[in-house]
Formats: sequence, structure tokens, C-alpha cells
Amino acid sequence: MAHYLVVHTPSEREVEPVRPPTRLRELAEASTTTGRSPRWLRAWSPDLHDDRIFSLWDAENADEVLSALAEFGFLDDMDAIPLRVREWGPEDVLAAPE
Repeated sequence: MAHYLVVHTPSEREVEPVRPPTRLRELAEASTTTGRSPRWLRAWSPDLHDDRIFSLWDAENADEVLSALAEFGFLDDMDAIPLRVREWGPEDVLAAPE
């Protein structure tokens, strides 16, 4: 599995006035099941002056993430761009051979 950081940006497209409600609770329950793909791990809202939202997922590929967003109606009023990311930090740099 890989990690995907998804950038959710307010959409410029016409949004249908009536949409089914977001199934956020069902998404959260499905994401706590070990071994399920994709799994929603976290979400961040930067600040009051930035309308973007960022979410982190465990998934086999980006299409799985986009399918889950559509299935559960998670932030479906926004455009989503999933980016495959690799986590690393100071410990990794220090552990690497010189």
C-alpha cells in the first residue's frame, strides 16, 4: 500500500443544488477496518483564509481514493487531486550512509 495526500480545492463547476448527504460516519467506520483499501487516515484544514482541505489515505492507487470519495460523498463539492507521497524526515537522513 502507498500513502496518498489529497488536495481538495473548492470547485469552479456548477454544483447540483440537491445531493445525497455525505456518509462521513460510514467512511470513518470503513477506514478503521485493517487490511481494507483504501483507508482514510487523516484530514487537515490549513486556516480560515484557505478553503483547501488536505486528506491522507492508504491505498493501492489514486483511482481507489477517488472512488471512495465519490462512494461516500466525502468533500464531493470540491475537486480532488491525489498525490502519492513517501514519508521521511530527519531520522531517515541521519540513518542514510554518507
